[in-house]
Amino acid sequence: MKTALLFPPQWYPSQPYLALPTLKAHLESKGHEVDQFDFNIESYEIFLSQGYLEYCVETVQKRLSLPAYTNEEQEVKAVYRDILSDRAFLDSILNEVEDAKNVLRDEERFFQFETYKKAYTTLKMAMKLISYAHYPSRLDLDSFFMLGNPEENLAGILSATADPVRNPFIKMYEDYLLEKVAWNDYGVVGISIIHIGQVIPGLTLARLLRKRFEHLHIVIGGSVFNRHADLLDNKQALFEEFFHSVIVSEGEKPLEELVSHLKTDKSLATVPNLIYMEDNKVIHNPKAEALPYDQLVCPTFDQLPLEKYLMPYPVLPYMSSRGCYWGKCTFCTHSFIYDSYYRKENETRVAEDLDHLSQKYKTKYFTFSDEAISPNAFNRMSKAILKRGVEMRSLGMLKFESGDKESPELFEDVYKAGFLMLFFGLESANDRILSIIDKGCDQDTERSVLKNSSVAGIWNHLYLFFGFPTEEREEAEDTIRFTVENAETGTGTIHSVGQSIFALEKDSAIYHNPGKFKIDRIFHDPDRDMAIVFDFDIKAGMNREEVMDVYEHFDTVIEETFPSRKIWNYLSREHFLLYLDHFGKEEILKMSRTTATR
Repeated sequence: MKTALLFPPQWYPSQPYLALPTLKAHLESKGHEVDQFDFNIESYEIFLSQGYLEYCVETVQKRLSLPAYTNEEQEVKAVYRDILSDRAFLDSILNEVEDAKNVLRDEERFFQFETYKKAYTTLKMAMKLISYAHYPSRLDLDSFFMLGNPEENLAGILSATADPVRNPFIKMYEDYLLEKVAWNDYGVVGISIIHIGQVIPGLTLARLLRKRFEHLHIVIGGSVFNRHADLLDNKQALFEEFFHSVIVSEGEKPLEELVSHLKTDKSLATVPNLIYMEDNKVIHNPKAEALPYDQLVCPTFDQLPLEKYLMPYPVLPYMSSRGCYWGKCTFCTHSFIYDSYYRKENETRVAEDLDHLSQKYKTKYFTFSDEAISPNAFNRMSKAILKRGVEMRSLGMLKFESGDKESPELFEDVYKAGFLMLFFGLESANDRILSIIDKGCDQDTERSVLKNSSVAGIWNHLYLFFGFPTEEREEAEDTIRFTVENAETGTGTIHSVGQSIFALEKDSAIYHNPGKFKIDRIFHDPDRDMAIVFDFDIKAGMNREEVMDVYEHFDTVIEETFPSRKIWNYLSREHFLLYLDHFGKEEILKMSRTTATR
């Protein structure tokens, strides 16, 4: 009994996701036969093709001929007419889309920024054309949305996964992707759904497989259904129409046990972390502790079409730890997903794994997918990488640590080892907000760590958000002021910034203790019983309009303060890593200033 592991659309097209390579490696180490298929990158190969875009133009023409019953339909018909009347625009997209893909795979043209930007814009416009063909659904180079968020309730899921007009993935699977796999060779199919934009594409795939190949046992894994585990008791239709079981938390041991049980026709009752249905009752098996790191094996990217990702070289994901060593941030849900169980690999083995992957797949480019790594851990890992002589270029997520602010030499080996870019979860630069977030640091720590990292040569990128419960306008202004003071025109220690608005997520500390954060009410809409993000009422701090005003104001500040936005706005983080390695930090900053003046 062979196992097929599937990664569905819609996710970034620049590198493989780590779940499948990790699970495949583990199952094979236990003697099981496993194949992995990245349907995400395969779907981009189809979407971003002249043939598919011509089909989309025909679809738009057909939809234009249908009667419009609502104002919204009338408005989109006007857009349809504009699209079809501009033949030069359509021809440019249809004729250039194939070459645009190749630009991102071509070493020489990839690093010609104006050429890159034109290709990227062409691909974005192609995805917009596809969106119009499946209106009101929206597809982009990293996401998929259907009107009304049908993934948030059972009725919506049942409807959306059977809607050939608004769901482009039905045709994608039926006409293109299903035929790529000899399904009769397999007994188990695992589908990994790791974010909301994959729910409808992933369950559409599961539904088609369930209907066509009755012999398959379909199991769902990934963070989304891990967070839905407590909602499945009255969702029998999911088990009847889409999948046979769900694995929650980390999947190596449970999936190994599931495959072994199915091979020998044993009862599923002893498979840990498994949710399944028996006699119309949804059963939750007991959980088992995740495997220690010394029982995990190096991921394998065999069978994945590395040449199809929109990159001139393979960029491979890697994890040196599971969970978050801090695990206290009150807005975060990562500790829940990993059952609050943090463990990490020893630094020597990290270096050995990177060396092995680098040589096997002929690349020096990696992205560390760890939730957060401390500066000291980064430093130890870097020393091991340097000692082994691994040629590596990478990026990673770093947490601010107060004990490291007086250690400027801490980042020197980090940079020498090849960590060119670090992502920091700043969240806020106001000490009170940092305290109630429980970040374990203050503004002084943030300033010092950023300075030390920048002096070592590293590109610092910040994530931050506005609207944390009780945050006042003046406190948000502290964050804005801190960012401006440390931007290129100030101390020069912050090189790029990404902002968002606080979202109250299920299973965060705030969600479970709203009163502690002065939240008066969380809105639980019965028609959104599978939602992950919730609206709420709060009397303290900025209201929603003020938060949006701050967000929009800061967007202008970023535009004025960070010329590099003219470049990193077009580049995914993996693309930016390659640009940093090719040009260097100072040349990127120089390029951005030149681009900004055009």
